[in-house]
Amino acid sequence: MSGFKRGKAAWILSVMVPTALASAIAQAQEADTARTLDGVTVIAERATTATKTDTPLTETPQAISVVTSALFTDRGARNLQETLRYSAGVTADAWGLDTRGDASTIRGLDPVQYVDGMRRLYNFSPMARPEVYGLERVEVLRGPSSVLYGAGATGGIINAMSKRPNFQSAGEVGLQLGNFDRRQLQGDITGELGDSGNVAGRLVGVVRDSGMQTDEVDDDRIYIAPSITWRGERSNLTVLASYQHDETASSQQFLPVAATLKAPPGRRLDPSTFLGDKDFDTLDARVASATVLFDHAFNDVVTWRSNLRYIDSKTDFREIFPDTYSNPEFPFIDADGRVLNRLTYGVKPDNRILTADNSLQFDFATGSFQHLLLAGLDYTDFREESSTFSGVTTPIDIYDPVSTGGTIPEYTPLPDQRNTQTGLYVQDQIRYADRVSFVLGARRDHVRSETQGMDDQTDNETTYRLGVIGDIGANFSPYISYTESFLPVLGQDVYGNPFQPMRGHQVETGVKWQPSRNALFTAAIYKITETNRQTNDPDNVLNVVQTGEIQSKGIELEGAYVFDNDFTVTASISHSEAEVTRSNLDWEVGRRLNDTPQDLASVWLAKGFQVGDDMTLRAGLGGRYVGSTVSAGPTTSLRTPSYTLADALLELQMTDWVLSLNVTNLFDKEYFAPCRYFGDCFSGNTRTVVGTVTYRF
Repeated sequence: MSGFKRGKAAWILSVMVPTALASAIAQAQEADTARTLDGVTVIAERATTATKTDTPLTETPQAISVVTSALFTDRGARNLQETLRYSAGVTADAWGLDTRGDASTIRGLDPVQYVDGMRRLYNFSPMARPEVYGLERVEVLRGPSSVLYGAGATGGIINAMSKRPNFQSAGEVGLQLGNFDRRQLQGDITGELGDSGNVAGRLVGVVRDSGMQTDEVDDDRIYIAPSITWRGERSNLTVLASYQHDETASSQQFLPVAATLKAPPGRRLDPSTFLGDKDFDTLDARVASATVLFDHAFNDVVTWRSNLRYIDSKTDFREIFPDTYSNPEFPFIDADGRVLNRLTYGVKPDNRILTADNSLQFDFATGSFQHLLLAGLDYTDFREESSTFSGVTTPIDIYDPVSTGGTIPEYTPLPDQRNTQTGLYVQDQIRYADRVSFVLGARRDHVRSETQGMDDQTDNETTYRLGVIGDIGANFSPYISYTESFLPVLGQDVYGNPFQPMRGHQVETGVKWQPSRNALFTAAIYKITETNRQTNDPDNVLNVVQTGEIQSKGIELEGAYVFDNDFTVTASISHSEAEVTRSNLDWEVGRRLNDTPQDLASVWLAKGFQVGDDMTLRAGLGGRYVGSTVSAGPTTSLRTPSYTLADALLELQMTDWVLSLNVTNLFDKEYFAPCRYFGDCFSGNTRTVVGTVTYRF
């Protein structure tokens, strides 16, 4: 399915981009949508990801941002990574337009993806991406977080929270139309079931038939998510289910640097260029999940929480892509510089994931100290059966890309994988004089990795966290914290020694200021160290050793303010220096991490105007800046330029109807995110225009 050509979008919204970003403030929002209470605009103030308890942000000694569905919908987000485009320290579209997954980085490092507080992704196998229409909010916890969540990366956690049933009846149905032939029908209905007042249900659904920026690539989806909640006098039970089927292909075509960033005049490829084969390339992904969330308060002191989820995911991914790696400077096989060899890759992962998390919460006092003590046991069981192929296929003329002769090879089974983790954790949140909060935590993990045909690998790790935050007056709350993480590394060296887990630790200090309930500003300074990174063995070219170390240090400023006249401002600015501090490769030491921008900034403005008794016009405008990246090898280095993009919103709200128009990359700027020294470029997102008509009842 082909989309409209560049520059021929159905709608063009002409507005000016602010020339300067708001100074040193940013967005740090919380669990619910901003709302009106007694005539005062309020920003919600609490989150659960950082502590697994319902804790105010101003009592949490670690950087956390929460983006509500209302906010990321206003900004035109179409997938999970796009919801984070305005969050401090987050490179949301780390690999540009990429249907293979939601690849973001936090503070220059990789995060782990969770849904409803339970881990969703365990490796790089492609899996259907979360549907953002089914989310209430997205919480971003920055920095290591193994004390509560076990094995994980040093970047932090992206925790997407699903929509839950509401006892207040509400519903909507919407139709979206956009460029690239986008057509989407969506609906969301919730309310009380029966007359008991104890049961509520919700049903969320999406059907999409769409093309994409990349020629010949579809973006089709079916998503349905029913849920039900029962509430008793002291107990609550929620069951969430979902089924999703995506039909697309790899939107990234790994276009050669020689024909994009470094192309001579008149030879630069269009970002829509497709170099695969429409009868070969596919990303067919199906995922079904069931989640049970239960809590019971035995009394005013002790509460039990039990969360359980099962995921069944099946994906068929095939792609043909150009061979830019054999000769990055001139990858062509003809003298005219038009024809490239092509490679093939395919994988069929079948994943089954069982997650359980049980905890007891104790709320009690000892003298002047109020304790919120959490003790828990969690378990995960990840299993994967997979098959793959790779090889070569026919070449292609990239300036007249007609694919012929591509055949699907036979898949070869890969060794079955099973990873289990059992963790015991304890955390005490201590509040003194209702002004100072201490957070102390420790965890012990037992991780077992099984690979068919190999010896099992077992890792036992203990991690810690501690932090303190206090209100020193005028609603200023400075804090300091220390957190740790670990991540098992599968396999062994050539001498039979198993690899040790990668370990990370972070020291962070900052301040949170909430001058009123409709404003929140935060500042953070941090230093993250990641050790046991794999590097090449200088004494044995066939071996890999773990002497590598990475450090990431930086500063982040973030804030949000909702004025009484329906005027919202959010902004962020961050600077991160992530570099290799230890390696067996001398050329690598002291260099910044490849493909990682150091500077990020954003601002979003939205204003409502009353244009009648039952009509409101809302307009929004945002700007995003992403700094340049460097990709360096032993002898070469490539810099990808920075870019600044604008997004816009125009919305008309009536009693039962909402008409909205979202435009991302308003001025259709062409950019790359990023290009790499071994020969390929990742295309950025061109202008996207989506109009939505919604009827609410």
